[in-house]
Amino acid sequence: MKQGNRKKKKKLEVIKGILYIFVFLLITTPVLFFYGPYKNTRKVFISTLLGTRHRYLLTDLFSEEVLNRFQGIDGKVVDEEISQDLDMINVKYRGSDEIKEFTINKPRYDAHIIEIKNPFAVKVAMTKYLGKRGQRTSEMAEENNAIVAINGGSFVDNSAEGTLYAGTGAEPGGFVVAGGEVIYPKGGYDENTIENVVGISKDGKLVVGDHSLKELKSKYNIQEAMCFRRPNIIIDGVRKISNPLEDGLNPRTAMGQKADGTIIFLVIDGRKVSMPGASLYDVQEIMMERGAINAGALDGGYSSTLYYEGEVINSPNAWDGERTVATAFYVE
Repeated sequence: MKQGNRKKKKKLEVIKGILYIFVFLLITTPVLFFYGPYKNTRKVFISTLLGTRHRYLLTDLFSEEVLNRFQGIDGKVVDEEISQDLDMINVKYRGSDEIKEFTINKPRYDAHIIEIKNPFAVKVAMTKYLGKRGQRTSEMAEENNAIVAINGGSFVDNSAEGTLYAGTGAEPGGFVVAGGEVIYPKGGYDENTIENVVGISKDGKLVVGDHSLKELKSKYNIQEAMCFRRPNIIIDGVRKISNPLEDGLNPRTAMGQKADGTIIFLVIDGRKVSMPGASLYDVQEIMMERGAINAGALDGGYSSTLYYEGEVINSPNAWDGERTVATAFYVE
């Protein structure tokens, strides 16, 4: 009996020891991760998670100041309009409807590129269910008889942040311009508010960066536009991102323009075990390699979608295959 009791006691001590180690690791691992020497790993993890709908897992625990410090940024955002030199773009479109498709395969991501010779063919679509829900990029494309379409800018709706399901894209963030008219919002918007913009002027030139609606109307004669968010990517041929891990690794959508006016649609897949995605720096470098003079980011993550010739040609990461969004750019 004594020997049996000793075995039970020893077994209990082993179990206690394992539980102690588990609890110890559970407590110390996050502390070591966030405050230890793993600088680059920490940056990638934090910036990647902040780029998802589950950002609340960090924002509920840490202040914005602390999260910025973890990422090595000062967190300061200056609301200052950017003056672009659109004379750098010489639109050479002469009736060509040429559209070319390219794919770039990297260990971390697959990048899908569509180049559109005619910048005047690029238009903006907005959900017809405004205030209720968004539409899939493919749905908006088909309704507009589009050859090509990509998901658009930011959006807001009543889906609570941190819930199981992603937002439905009920309303755009900022403003939306289509056909030279402000189609959202219909009123009550301060036109001096500076937003991060991706748009097309009446003379077919891509306008990106921080601009107010007032400036876009008066200075750039804006024809199509929507808003997303900072940071800027390429302006007047100058790289704006120096951090290779900028904004973590996620699916991406972006739009650029070459010196001859050719528009570049870029969609990058990610959020898979073997393929996490790309940083905004990666987006910048792809755009530079394609010859972009200006380039701006659109909504990425679950939203990233590229429609071409009747089908979605990338692999959207949304749980149901393709997320509903508020806006899209399409080519007639």
